[in-house]
Amino acid sequence: MPTKDLEKKKEIAKRHYKKHAAKIKAKTKVTKEKARQKWRDFKSTLSCVQCGENHPATFDFHHVVRLPDNRKVNRLLANNNYKAALKEIQERCIVLCANCHRKLHHEEALQKKKKGAEAPSDHQADASSSDSSSSESSYSTQSSASSSK
Repeated sequence: MPTKDLEKKKEIAKRHYKKHAAKIKAKTKVTKEKARQKWRDFKSTLSCVQCGENHPATFDFHHVVRLPDNRKVNRLLANNNYKAALKEIQERCIVLCANCHRKLHHEEALQKKKKGAEAPSDHQADASSSDSSSSESSYSTQSSASSSK
């Protein structure tokens, strides 16, 4: 009969594990190896979407849209969560070889830098034109105040 006492459940689980440790470890090893093989088989069907590279060791999974709730594929795999990794790839990622992935991030960084350089200069141009009019008005106010003294 199942028990509701948490401490008692833990004790029962410990005793069960001690008694069947070898069998549990063997089954876990087989299960993990099957999942790894399925993952290797899946990766062997992929290729880079940019250059067509098809060697599984070179693949990176690039999130197309960066969101806070994106899950890192490598972390999912490290936690033996192959189903969630597969789902993440299919729904949110593109497959790139390592070289194309690095190039893509390099281009993104350049675009970001370029946008950052353009935005302040546009802002500075707007600010300088408004600053010149405001500085002229403040200058005229200062000069009229000093001349009235």
